[in-house]
Amino acid sequence: MNESLSIAHLEFEAGRFAHAIQFAQYALAQDPDDADALTLLGMASLCFCEFDEGIDALERAALIQPLSRAVQIELAIAYGSVGRHNLSMELLMSVATSGKVSSAELLRIAAGLEAIDAPRLAMEACRQAGILNPEQPEVHYQMGYYAQQCGHPSEICESLIRHAISLDPRNVHFRIGLASLLIRLERKTDAIKVLTPVIPDRLDEVNCQCCLKRIANVFFDCDDVNRARLCASRLKTLTKQSFTAQQSNVA
Repeated sequence: MNESLSIAHLEFEAGRFAHAIQFAQYALAQDPDDADALTLLGMASLCFCEFDEGIDALERAALIQPLSRAVQIELAIAYGSVGRHNLSMELLMSVATSGKVSSAELLRIAAGLEAIDAPRLAMEACRQAGILNPEQPEVHYQMGYYAQQCGHPSEICESLIRHAISLDPRNVHFRIGLASLLIRLERKTDAIKVLTPVIPDRLDEVNCQCCLKRIANVFFDCDDVNRARLCASRLKTLTKQSFTAQQSNVA
């Protein structure tokens, strides 16, 4: 591995995808057929939301050496992101039925299938993940989410998400997901009971602005003004950070 590629890997692991792209390109300038550099360039480009560039790099890498299952899954999801839904589904299903896929990979496949409007297939991929790892909380949470997408009764969806919470009681994202379901069912008091064990303790882990608006409103509606203000403060912080990041990209 040349020095540029080594640096590219370090930058990628640190989440500095623009730098990873730059150093992967340096490596490819030295060896245009370096499959590892092409793969890293492709993955970094996808993480940087440069889907066409990422797809091109990964397809070129695949002509030189087989892509790993994890990379194939990300390529398939990228196909979906650019509207190539049939190709996305074919590749996702090919990996899913290969007989060698892990529970974590099946969950990622499920996310890709849901993104191309195939929630029933996503739910089946999630179910297969549960067979491999029945005690993984994320499996049950995602099953509950996809059950909602498929139109299953709310009681089933709620039961699945509550089971996920029982396996990981401090997971703020699971609790917000359940609270969102309960809010839609007009069960605001139950939503508050779900949220209070982790809000405000784990509020800093919440980065979804829509989620923050939703739970701030339910706290306000139920006269929990202190928690409502804390959620609003977190939302203000994220909004400011987002604006600063946009200004930096423009610069």
